[in-house]
Amino acid sequence: MSKIIYDVIQRFEVENGVPRLVSTNIQVIEGGEDLLSLAISMLEKLGFYDKFEENRTSQYIGYRLKNPGKGAKRYQLVLAQRKEGLCISIPKNVLQPDILELTCETENTFTDDEGNYDEYYQSNNLGKYWVLPSKEDVFLESMQSYYPNIFKGEVRGRFRLNSYDIYTERDGQIWGDMVSISPEEFNIEHFGNSNGYLIINEDKLFPYTWQVCISSKEVIEEFFSYFVKRLMEKQ
Repeated sequence: MSKIIYDVIQRFEVENGVPRLVSTNIQVIEGGEDLLSLAISMLEKLGFYDKFEENRTSQYIGYRLKNPGKGAKRYQLVLAQRKEGLCISIPKNVLQPDILELTCETENTFTDDEGNYDEYYQSNNLGKYWVLPSKEDVFLESMQSYYPNIFKGEVRGRFRLNSYDIYTERDGQIWGDMVSISPEEFNIEHFGNSNGYLIINEDKLFPYTWQVCISSKEVIEEFFSYFVKRLMEKQ
């Protein structure tokens, strides 16, 4: 059932690591399912409120430890309802061990003022992703068809997508040249249903976190079961 939700544009100043509201501009937009209520219900079932306290603003709900150590006042979880879904922010160090980061090298040419020609490779960051554990096999199978022999069963860590051309000289010496890839050639949407992975974005309001935006109840349930439990275990 659709409902009306509020998209709030606010300006903040950061004081002692915590954003302080400066101004607010509220716009009414059409929303979809109430994913925020689902998320809060899951937090209650997981016992999250035993260790964390909630702070609600017009724009987001932030959760910090009830009894933080000295200087540990930052939010450990932030929920924000948006038109495209529920945005969830979690500290980078919590997400990092399970993130898939993809890069590629692009061959470029350089000519100096004297006309000397040279080639060099430029590293390009193609994005960070979290592959749902329940979808790992499907994701890897799809990636294998585009980039064989690169992932070797892993969906965590940093991977360069370039392949190598292998050839043998007349004297029997074997050489390999990296195949240049332009970032425009890469499209994560080729690799299965988007419900199988989440794109990791920077959170400008809370720069010590990474943010995902989820539009599916099933994906929220899996994400929370994985990372909210980790948040609780770390405390």
